[in-house]
Amino acid sequence: MSPTDSSGKADRVYRLIRSEIELGTFSSGQSLPEALLAEHTGASRTPVREAIRRLAADGLIDLEPRKAPSVARVSLRSARALFDFRRMLEPTAIGLVARLARDNDSVRQTFAELRDRCDQFLTRDHRADQIAEEFGTLTTEFDIELAKCTPNQYLARAIAELRPQTSRLRAIAHEDRSRFTESVQEHAEMCSAVVSADADRAAAACVMHLFHVEQAIFRALVGDTDADQGAADLGL
Repeated sequence: MSPTDSSGKADRVYRLIRSEIELGTFSSGQSLPEALLAEHTGASRTPVREAIRRLAADGLIDLEPRKAPSVARVSLRSARALFDFRRMLEPTAIGLVARLARDNDSVRQTFAELRDRCDQFLTRDHRADQIAEEFGTLTTEFDIELAKCTPNQYLARAIAELRPQTSRLRAIAHEDRSRFTESVQEHAEMCSAVVSADADRAAAACVMHLFHVEQAIFRALVGDTDADQGAADLGL
């Protein structure tokens, strides 16, 4: 096997396992022995080991001596830290994108199309076994376009690098299926604000969206209807 073939297989295995961790197919703390992953992906041990190494570097897999790799656990503390960081980045980024949209037809068109897709999602009937995937595709595309359109390259890179972790938390937040509709409405509002080139409205909509997602995640992790109080009780 050539180095190129080996690298290509490792990349395929990496992307498959990463996607399944992000979507929650592999759950927090789940043991992922090399033999299981080799059978699951149809790959040999070598590309599986390379994929595990990359996933560990992403913070998605934990490696401990003399133990099988396992899916990194999502703790309340790490989730809160991530949201603290997102609140620093994303409202600023979408505000910059909205300002850019004043004179950039391509940016306006991108977010107008995303808004229209949000509207279609809200008015269409969904099969129960497909709604999560359709929702994930739509919101992931929003995340990608936000990073791509952000004019500050360092800010854009930081947002893009958070995507594996934000995708994982999104899956947790939307274990409550009622959040699908609310979240898509929030994404539609953010898109509309960008299309209108209203930076303040876009940033405010982003702040509100992050607040609601964080609340849903803490309800899922704490099992308490009062997510803030549940987190406070744990000293977070």
